[in-house]
Amino acid sequence: MVDTGVLAYLIAWRGRGEERSVPISDHLFVGRECGGIVEAHRFLIDDVSVSRTHFELHLDPAQDQAWLTDRSTNGTRLNGARVERSVPVQIMPGDRVQVGSVEFLFFSRYFSAPAQVDPRQTVRTVQMGELVMAVGDIVSFSTISEYTDETVLLESINHIYSDLRQLLSSHRGTLSNYVGDAFFATWEAEAGTDGAAAAVGFALDAAARVREVAPSLPLRGPAGEPVRMGFGVGVGPAAVSTMSGAIVTVLGDATNVTFRLSGIASRSGFPDVIVTDAVEALTSERFSYAGPAEVDVKGRAGKVKIYGAAPLGQAPNWVGA
Repeated sequence: MVDTGVLAYLIAWRGRGEERSVPISDHLFVGRECGGIVEAHRFLIDDVSVSRTHFELHLDPAQDQAWLTDRSTNGTRLNGARVERSVPVQIMPGDRVQVGSVEFLFFSRYFSAPAQVDPRQTVRTVQMGELVMAVGDIVSFSTISEYTDETVLLESINHIYSDLRQLLSSHRGTLSNYVGDAFFATWEAEAGTDGAAAAVGFALDAAARVREVAPSLPLRGPAGEPVRMGFGVGVGPAAVSTMSGAIVTVLGDATNVTFRLSGIASRSGFPDVIVTDAVEALTSERFSYAGPAEVDVKGRAGKVKIYGAAPLGQAPNWVGA
């Protein structure tokens, strides 16, 4: 029953004769709209009680595990018990998921390995890890939010971040969190140059996507111009706080530096994407770089060496570099 590339199925039914089998290759988003998600990775439910993006499924073949994350307002039930919002819980073959008037059965010949902790309980652990991080920050967001209608603000941000989530999936990154207006993604640094290259590639594609869609959005900068986003990319050790296997907090000097660089990028003549010298060293043959320059970073005594990034063969949009 499992086709090539299809590792699991979500079998949905609303009543007698209304059954549908939905294939899953790696990710599946379920909801009323699932904005920014390609058709192959979404299942839509026409029900006003269902959130735009209600829950998502993530398959981890390497660990032989599958995870469900609730993203909804009205909640998701797994085997009759409501799951905690934004906290991944393990789902196994034969488990049932209830969303509004629709019930799902998770079917697979795989993903039966138990987690090391009880996945139905919230368990927080902290460990050190080496991560590549990319942070996107909307330029002048504080000023924009002061004079922009809340509906316009939220709808425009959701439009942008829906596109970024789709790009992040194609670059195999993990959305760690939204921090204010910042979009925070991570990659395992153990992947070496591939992890760093994926992060820089995502940041460049994300900046280009924002430049493409911003003119059509009602959200505007202080002078009426289309909004812009700056992206910082860094790498280094971080304290990773996990809850049932999901990254919820990433702390450390490298994290602080990456966030600060996102607040420098696309401002004062700096390019849309800037990276630390460690990232540049890992990816110097994969992208074009301008610099270096040394900048002050809030919270650090010394200066940080940065480079402006661009696709290979192109010059970074660094004024005066």
